[in-house]
Amino acid sequence: MFRQFTFSVVLVVSCSVAAVAQSKAELALKIERLEREMIALENRLRGGNSGNASNQGTVSVSDRALLADLAAKIGTVERQMRALTGRLEEVEFKQRQLDQAMELLRKELAFQQKEASDYRASQTESSPEQPAVADAVEDPAVTEPEAPAVALPEGDAAAQYQYAFAFIQKNELDDGFTAMDLFLKAHSDDALAGNAKFWLGRIHLLRGRNPQAAQQLLALIEEHPNHAKRVDALVDLADVLMALGSAQDACNALAEFRRSEDKASPRLKTRAERTAQEAGCQL
Repeated sequence: MFRQFTFSVVLVVSCSVAAVAQSKAELALKIERLEREMIALENRLRGGNSGNASNQGTVSVSDRALLADLAAKIGTVERQMRALTGRLEEVEFKQRQLDQAMELLRKELAFQQKEASDYRASQTESSPEQPAVADAVEDPAVTEPEAPAVALPEGDAAAQYQYAFAFIQKNELDDGFTAMDLFLKAHSDDALAGNAKFWLGRIHLLRGRNPQAAQQLLALIEEHPNHAKRVDALVDLADVLMALGSAQDACNALAEFRRSEDKASPRLKTRAERTAQEAGCQL
């Protein structure tokens, strides 16, 4: 059941146009079949009117009732088709938003990596004999040191995670995000990788980067089913899905939360209740 929920979430986050387009095509075929049936019935009516007068009334009433029923069905399917067309346009719009957000993220990470590389290169190349350093001694304004680039310190995974987490504890979220991202890339199989995914998702959420937040939170939920932060991630994911305009998938996330809520704090349960009310969930 959770796999079905996960597929539904991924559908919203990745904005799968194919499924909606397929449903639209199926409805189009259904309309075509109903129209063929209606044409056949109209031909039958015309043929029946030229037949025996004693049977004409009985045949006409039943067939005309069937004809009216077919017309109503066609009208219903056409309304469904119009609704799917609107849904398809909405999904395509969300797909473009996600593509733009991912492109911005790639550019941001590339820029941060370039800055860190340039800083390390400048530190390696500088020496006391260079004129720039001599000028810095003469001019106090130049002697002010640059802020060091975020880089993981020497040590084991636990020490490097604590270094990254210290930024978050101080509410230095941009540096915390960079350090956590570096940690996750260096220690993707470590026991603390789930914690890193949670904090990366939470920072994305706080910064309003909802598609990226959903991806990180979903990675924690799927890949670390027994993680202590999984219940928190489910409620965060529900908030993200609400922001993405998918109340139904938010309710699915909260339904999964219900199955593990004995591990949640009273504060988290209260927050889940509030989100469920906003989404109109029937839990």
